[in-house]
Amino acid sequence: MTYINERHLFLGGNTYKGFHSFFNNIINKEEANRVLCIKGGPGTGKSYLMKKVATHFLDKGYSIEYNHCSSDDKSLDGIVIPELKLAMIDATAPHMVDPIYPGAVDEIINMGIALDNDALSLNKKNLMKVYKEISNNFQRAYKFLAAAKPIHDDWSKLNAEALDYGKFSTITESLKEQVFSKHKAGFGDERHVFATAFTPSGIITFAEDLAKDYKQKFVLKGGPGFGKSKILIEIGKLAKKKGYFVEYLHDPFNPERIEHILIPEISTALVTENEISQCSFAGKTFDISDFSNPSIISKNKSEIEYDKEKFYELIDKALFLISEAHRIHDDLEAYYIKSIDFSVLDKIYTDVIQKFEKYI
Repeated sequence: MTYINERHLFLGGNTYKGFHSFFNNIINKEEANRVLCIKGGPGTGKSYLMKKVATHFLDKGYSIEYNHCSSDDKSLDGIVIPELKLAMIDATAPHMVDPIYPGAVDEIINMGIALDNDALSLNKKNLMKVYKEISNNFQRAYKFLAAAKPIHDDWSKLNAEALDYGKFSTITESLKEQVFSKHKAGFGDERHVFATAFTPSGIITFAEDLAKDYKQKFVLKGGPGFGKSKILIEIGKLAKKKGYFVEYLHDPFNPERIEHILIPEISTALVTENEISQCSFAGKTFDISDFSNPSIISKNKSEIEYDKEKFYELIDKALFLISEAHRIHDDLEAYYIKSIDFSVLDKIYTDVIQKFEKYI
């Protein structure tokens, strides 16, 4: 994997199935030197600590991967320092990451030791009420995302009716020829994360930045139902079979689908222009509507427009509820911030730097 200074992505996402986690994919544990699993309540400085550590090593010339939080895109769920094979991850709910190789690789950092628990217990009822309000907003958001799924399925079906599968199959074959001029020995590896997420700030995507330095870009253009994810999965499997590492960037609405794939060893990105992230890419473009029957597209146009309108209406409602959950979460953090001993947090930061600098 090649990193250039900074890259940004999401390890978790708010999907139609609820919260979907790829947190165990933050780093390959078999190769990692150290992974710090950070425990602690809201407002205990987990994200602040990671940002501070990231800045320290970025200033020393190391690359940093920033794993953003889908429930607050300004906060971090994790960082990776790839050259040193080091990572930090927020291991509290809803992520609930536990050490796989305790001591040998993983280590728990407890931010809760900086809290005055007696002071927090005085606000027990208020805290419980706020926690429940946050949970209720997320559960409602997931219901609206789930309600959007059958509408999205109908939209996909209407598009798929128009697809000429005989012509469509030539896209995959053409990509195979253009992407792979050689192969390595052995079998490649893979990683699964999100480039795009439903957040309190709306639909946020890092896809354009993630793909910008790739020399070879192939762009699949078209709405749902045009088989873009199937093409990416097939190319990804072939890349792995040829010995290459593949990074799968999953669809933020339906994590079973793939939004983009990156093959860094051959500087190749296969990306989609789709109905969720609505990115625009420069590269060799395959517009899948060109492989469709225009008379069927025309016949289904009014139904497709109806589905689109209802789909985005439900998505907007879910985004509003995620934003409400974040607004209430700020109130929750205020209780914890008042109860923190910041000198303890400073010591934790110093300890983390010392642990990590051993690997320079």
